[in-house]
Amino acid sequence: MADAPSQATTVRGPRKDQARNRRRLLDAAREAFKDLGPDAGIDGIARRAGVGATTFYRHFPTKEDLVDALLDELSEAAREAAREAAGRAAGSTDGWTAFRTVFTRGCVPHEEDLALFDTLCRTGPRAAERGLRATVELIGPVVERARREGLLRADATVEDIAAFMRMADSAASAGQRRRAHDVLLAGLRSRGGADDA
Repeated sequence: MADAPSQATTVRGPRKDQARNRRRLLDAAREAFKDLGPDAGIDGIARRAGVGATTFYRHFPTKEDLVDALLDELSEAAREAAREAAGRAAGSTDGWTAFRTVFTRGCVPHEEDLALFDTLCRTGPRAAERGLRATVELIGPVVERARREGLLRADATVEDIAAFMRMADSAASAGQRRRAHDVLLAGLRSRGGADDA
């Protein structure tokens, strides 16, 4: 009696064409949201990607799922930028430098991604909440360090600071964003802390 064929289960990743279509949809969605804002539609995104609506829905059952995937990508890049920013500032004599660095540069590493992050967060309540949570996760360690050292207002929560960062990030120009950062940071600095350099 011959041995039965092995029934070993192999876990396979997505087929190459599936992975390619998903990437095309994500790239097309980035461009559509940049061009059209939060109201970019599923049909237009699918057309830009060169696929049908059925393929879109196979990868992303809803527009919210697509937005989640884009925010996840941007958040991963931001996590890396925040780690680097905090690492660069870690050798400073106080936690304010680390906080200031992450507050002004740590959320989204590239200017065009900053605008995209803001647009995606305006697509709906779920995206706004996800964007806020991602920001809170990024800034928590430097906020706590600055607070422990008495350099940050004790009444400002991590959620408050995340909201302030989102507010500054939504400024229309780099100059307005810099001014918003300066004003917000001045208000966040503990009265007992030294003046900013």
